[in-house]
Amino acid sequence: MAPLVILRPQTSAKAVLVARPARFRERLTARLSASWLDGELARGVAPDARAALALRAQALGETRTREALARSLRRVLDDARQGSQPRRGQIAALRADVLAAADQLERLIERLLEPGIVAARGCAHVRMLLIDGRSPLYFRGASHDLAAAAADALAALEPALDW
Repeated sequence: MAPLVILRPQTSAKAVLVARPARFRERLTARLSASWLDGELARGVAPDARAALALRAQALGETRTREALARSLRRVLDDARQGSQPRRGQIAALRADVLAAADQLERLIERLLEPGIVAARGCAHVRMLLIDGRSPLYFRGASHDLAAAAADALAALEPALDW
């Protein structure tokens, strides 16, 4: 059975949401365009804007995805603490910056592993931090420092109820 998507119709001026089964093409787009959709969600695009975004947001909030993000952050922290060399084909994280932001990264890991609801935007922030070579985890010229980016991601994990 296809997952349901909850969308805001583009033709409606009212605050109405519509639930319907996800189409195959939408599920495929959500899977194949995950990185691009994560960037959109991290920038604040509402998950109900498009079906692929809604499906990606749902996937980001799943326990296994949150655990995988937490494991990746833990690996970055452990590698920095041990002074490990990056694996073949892996971009080296900025060790000094990781160590300086260790407390914020630990809080981020804890929040990802807590039971309960998190906002997809925050999970997307974490994923972009991990996979984007221009993020402050890897690039010294990034617009934020790593501690600030981790604090932003932590704040973005808190769901906002705009009811």
